Amino acid sequence: MDYKTTQFNYYLDECYFHPERDKEFASETEKNLARKAMELLWNKESIKVHDIIYSHEEIRQKLLDEMMPEILDRAVEVYREATGVKTETAYLAGCIFRTLMDYDAYIERLFRQTFKG
Repeated sequence: MDYKTTQFNYYLDECYFHPERDKEFASETEKNLARKAMELLWNKESIKVHDIIYSHEEIRQKLLDEMMPEILDRAVEVYREATGVKTETAYLAGCIFRTLMDYDAYIERLFRQTFKG
């Protein structure tokens, strides 16, 4: 296993899916689904978000450098609100990556809504 994959697996175990974060998931099934979605993203050849195609290496780099537990939590919230989803793991993986790409804009919007001045 290469260093980046070892690092990613460490983040999965110690950051995103550590037992102390179990309360962030509605059930063990949801937690397992989220983990499978993260693993699917890690192994994805490419993904398209906002008409930009991210390569396998770009996806991996973003997951290592920019991903945070808060982003996963927000993506799971979005997933919970979805209706008519056919492939749950793939859909959640897409939610995670889109949330990662849009997270700064989401935080800025929350900030503006909260601190109207």
